[in-house]
Amino acid sequence: MIVAVGGRPFTGKSTLARALADALSGVLLDTTTVRKAFFPTVVEAPPEVTDWLYEGLLKAASWTLDTTPGAIIVLDGRPLTRNRDVLALQRFAAHVGHMLQLIECVCPADVAAERSRSAATEAGGLPAGTADNGTDPIPEPKVVVDTSHSLERCVSAALDGVGPFLSVRGAGPAAARSAPP
Repeated sequence: MIVAVGGRPFTGKSTLARALADALSGVLLDTTTVRKAFFPTVVEAPPEVTDWLYEGLLKAASWTLDTTPGAIIVLDGRPLTRNRDVLALQRFAAHVGHMLQLIECVCPADVAAERSRSAATEAGGLPAGTADNGTDPIPEPKVVVDTSHSLERCVSAALDGVGPFLSVRGAGPAAARSAPP
């Protein structure tokens, strides 16, 4: 199963993806970690590098799903706020023969703005924009998680949304934990 976490900037996608991967005993694949490993001095990669990194994540997801029965991939690679990105991910999941569950992170604009300011302060720069210029709504079916709540509550909401799909495919967190490495 592939669980893809998306949403506008500073809505808590990466924080939720990390916690959700832990809760599901899943494999977290995220472009930020890969970018930092390959390009440690690059703060924001150009689109062609981001595309290349994302393609690498999808290859890693395909390999993991092929070699690890019951694996759950938590994907944090794109905001999924463009229809073409969602369609491409749906085609990928169909191609590899695994179910895809979308999770959309949302939060009030003031919360996203504060997160942007905090991130900029930590990085020693100016806050990034949080506007949704040129974005599309993430299509249904999806699980919507309001990340202005506690992380524990957010993970619980995501698990509640993903849980029925885990039951359908006959695997859950316990099955993922018992899968061979």
